[in-house]
Amino acid sequence: MKHSVIIRFVIAAMLISAGCALLLAGNERAGILFGLAVVFFMPRSELYQPIPRRELWIMFGVLIALVAPIVAVKYLLPSSVADVVHRVICNPAFVVPLWLFMLWGLFRHYWIQKGQADA
Repeated sequence: MKHSVIIRFVIAAMLISAGCALLLAGNERAGILFGLAVVFFMPRSELYQPIPRRELWIMFGVLIALVAPIVAVKYLLPSSVADVVHRVICNPAFVVPLWLFMLWGLFRHYWIQKGQADA
């Protein structure tokens, strides 16, 4: 069990790093890799359990909060503003702290899962 936690952690860390590298390269579709990192790091037991209603509503709320600004920038704002947003999102001053924050969060979850696997 302990080895599967390490393997899932390494795969998720590589997906997060690849997603941030794509952001630095100017590709906004890097979010797909971030989503895959979450799925790869989830234990199998959590994948087969039903999602509690509260968590489902939180997930939809966060998803709407993330998608709404993207749609607004893409379709409702002038193209000059969309270009500025694109430059900010793909800027290393934004991507590097995002990468560090995501790896820190992943490591915290890894430490918790590792403790549960050792018990």
